[in-house]
Amino acid sequence: MGAVHLLPGTTQSSVAAKGGYDAEAMAAMTLREFDRWFALEICRYNNSIHSSLGCTPVAKWEALAGEMSGDIPFDMEAFRVSFLPSELRQVRRDGIHLFDLRYWSDALAGYVGRRDGKVVVRYDPRDLSAVWVELDGGRCVEARYRNLEIPPVSLWEYREAMQKARAMGKVGTNELVLAELIRQQRQIEGKSRALTKAERRSRERNSSMKGLVTDDRVSEGLRPVDTGDTSRPMFKVERW
Repeated sequence: MGAVHLLPGTTQSSVAAKGGYDAEAMAAMTLREFDRWFALEICRYNNSIHSSLGCTPVAKWEALAGEMSGDIPFDMEAFRVSFLPSELRQVRRDGIHLFDLRYWSDALAGYVGRRDGKVVVRYDPRDLSAVWVELDGGRCVEARYRNLEIPPVSLWEYREAMQKARAMGKVGTNELVLAELIRQQRQIEGKSRALTKAERRSRERNSSMKGLVTDDRVSEGLRPVDTGDTSRPMFKVERW
């Protein structure tokens, strides 16, 4: 976390530590970019000499691998899926319904109409194109979009598209409309990407110039501002 707090846009570990730093204005990474950065940081940490171990964590793991072989998961995909958020759903004739999207797998056919309760459905909020359904005996099967015209989409991108659909007066579930809205949003995002990079460079140049100004009047009247928006509800997956 020490390395994370050196990134532009950090909120620090507390409001007091953040002080008057405008984290939102200084943020430079998207969530996807941060995911990649964080994975690389874990790799760097595990390949650096640890002060307590006297060696790298990777070397220590390899030295103890024989003793820990029974603790290493056999199915790495099932191990990864077990950490994902979940919901309880019934298997309907047209599949699993989650976030008004429908999912299907042939493995679910024998569970349609069963009245012995709901099944656990796990999903990755970064990609809603597939879910994982826990069946009898702990077996986990993957179910994908029933409508294959819908592109892979994150939960946040999907919610924005649904809000836009409601604003356009589109009532109810219309997966074809949803697919088209997402396609249009991605076109806008792609066109704005170059402009965003230019704006970042301009902001960095302006920040460098401000550092050369010694006039005390530059900071006159500025006060620390909390830019957090507490009016928006927090979804369970966002807390996760």
